[in-house]
Amino acid sequence: MRVAQIGDGTTRLVVVRGNSGSGKSSTAQEIRRRLGYGVAWVEQDYVRRTLLREHDKFGQPNVGLIDLTVRYALDHGYHVVLEGILNNRTYGEMLRRLVADHAGVTGAYYFQLPFDETIRRHSTRELSKVVTAEQMRDWYRDIDLLGVSGEQVIGIDSTLDQTVDRILTDLDWTSGGAINEPIQ
Repeated sequence: MRVAQIGDGTTRLVVVRGNSGSGKSSTAQEIRRRLGYGVAWVEQDYVRRTLLREHDKFGQPNVGLIDLTVRYALDHGYHVVLEGILNNRTYGEMLRRLVADHAGVTGAYYFQLPFDETIRRHSTRELSKVVTAEQMRDWYRDIDLLGVSGEQVIGIDSTLDQTVDRILTDLDWTSGGAINEPIQ
C-alpha cells in the first residue's frame, strides 16, 4: 500500500545517520541554529530512550512514532532533520519510505568514521560516563548505507561547518519552514 506524499515542494527532509560519536547531533543542532524557526529536529535517541524508554531492538514502537512525527512535521510546513544511529536493519524500511514519500527536497547522509575516532569524540561528551567503549563497539556498523538515491557519506575529514555547509547547499536550504517566527 502506498502512502500519500508528505510535505510539499518547499519542504526539506534531511536524514543524518551514523555511529555513536560521529557528529550527527552537533550537525542537527547547527542546522537549526543557522536556519532558525521552522526546522523540526527529530532525534532518535530522544524518542526511543527518553519519550518511550525503549531498547534499540527490531520491531519496537519508536520506529513508527519517528515515522509519524516526521510525516506530521513535514505536512505542517516544517523542514525536518531526522537524526540518529538509525541502523539499516531496524529503521531502513521506514527511512526508505519517508525518502520515497517526501514531495520536497531530501538528503540522506551517513557519517562514516573509524571506530577509534568515534571513541575519541565520545570521550568528550557527558554520555561517556554512562556509555562505555565496549557498548559502542557492539553498536558500531561500518558503512550501513540505506541505498537511496543521492545518499552521501560524510568522512572524518569533514569539519562541522563543512558538513553543515554541504547539507544546506545540497538541499538549496536557506531558511526555516512555514513556521518561521517565534511563538508569542
